[in-house]
Amino acid sequence: MMVQSPMDLDAITRDIRNRCARAYGNLESVAAIKDPIFPDPRQIMLELLLARHEIEAAIGIMKRRWWP
Repeated sequence: MMVQSPMDLDAITRDIRNRCARAYGNLESVAAIKDPIFPDPRQIMLELLLARHEIEAAIGIMKRRWWP
């Protein structure tokens, strides 16, 4: 039988919101570029990877804390 540790749902919710805000900021910076071709594709790739990391981390937290 798996023993669950006590959860601070307020802190977990804040963490997920913060991660979503960071992912949104990364994606917003990419969307704001108006050049027809990205001036620095490496920076774009970094922003996309950081956004993906934040989203995957938020999904993992949700799975561990809200679903058994």
